[in-house]
Amino acid sequence: DQQVPDPRFTADTGDVLAIPDPEAIYPLPFHPGTALFFAILHEEDGSIWDGCPRAALQRAVAALAEAGLSARVGLEPEFYLFSDEALTPTTRAGMYTIAGLDAQAAFIEQLTQHLVEMDITLEQIGKEYGPGQYEATVTPADPVTTADRYLVFRLAVRSLARAHGLRASFMPKPDATLAGCGLHVHLSLRDLATGADRTADPDHPSGLSAEARSFLAGWLEHADALTGLGAPTANSAKRLQPASWAPAHVCWGIGNRAALVRVPGLGARARLEFRSGDNTCNPYLYVAGLLWAGLDGLRRGLDPGPPAEADVGRLPATELAARGVRFLPRSTEAALDALDADTALAEGLGPLLHQEFLRVKRAELAMYRIQVTSWERTAYFEAP
Repeated sequence: DQQVPDPRFTADTGDVLAIPDPEAIYPLPFHPGTALFFAILHEEDGSIWDGCPRAALQRAVAALAEAGLSARVGLEPEFYLFSDEALTPTTRAGMYTIAGLDAQAAFIEQLTQHLVEMDITLEQIGKEYGPGQYEATVTPADPVTTADRYLVFRLAVRSLARAHGLRASFMPKPDATLAGCGLHVHLSLRDLATGADRTADPDHPSGLSAEARSFLAGWLEHADALTGLGAPTANSAKRLQPASWAPAHVCWGIGNRAALVRVPGLGARARLEFRSGDNTCNPYLYVAGLLWAGLDGLRRGLDPGPPAEADVGRLPATELAARGVRFLPRSTEAALDALDADTALAEGLGPLLHQEFLRVKRAELAMYRIQVTSWERTAYFEAP
């Protein structure tokens, strides 16, 4: 670890206390006799520390409740299984194939069993586009529980991969030639009092309720800042390229995987999917940002406009302009600048988390910029 320049917290800062949440205890079957507790960080006087990401998500959930709503959230991580540190794929089986699952059947079966022992249900796992790439989801839940379970899932994948002689990577772009790994967020709205769905409206052409449309519009309104929160590293921007099955443009669509916000199902399956984030994010801050952005859309009655009905990554600039579709930030620096300028997200996260997150991520980018890569040596070592 390294300190950022001019750190806010130094040796004289004092203690922050991690007080375990009794509702968030996970036994770890891959480490027998141990359990993982999630906690809320407190000041020594007992008050909740302003820098606690998990508490920040709890505040966002409470704000949504004040609007009479609750959210059901699912996270959809993609990851690679490599045979070694040279990134040798464990399988070259195709996307969505039985062969791709069969190649890692022992790993998947043990992962599934361990998750069951932790009271986590693996809802699906499938072979993805890249060689040795997989995508999984666990059963959706409330936002805080979902973020907790995601971190447990990631820990389980990495630990079991090592036990099977493999290397697991959730890196957004582990190699320039490989498909990227995202962390898609699925969200549906419920009535807080009755639990009834508040996402779908079969009488509207979009299939979405007025509340869901405004919530979606809030995501589009704050898309640049949300990308700074959800894809915050130097490697993240290398995944968000046009015509790559990863979103690079600010638009929404029904079933459209080129869109930043996708509506993957209608009727009882209606939900919103935000697609620019990746596994380098802090899931508590990222989901909190999505809730605050959606709430801003609700409060302002924003409208998302018509859905995109084409692969926007393959459209010429003139056509994009005619459709009112713009690019996401083309660099992580630009995405972080957007997050810095976003008053709604700054207010929701609180000044401490908002500014310290930016400080740390900008320091990481500064370290990245002075590195010398193997590509540079290949290109310039004998350059005239």
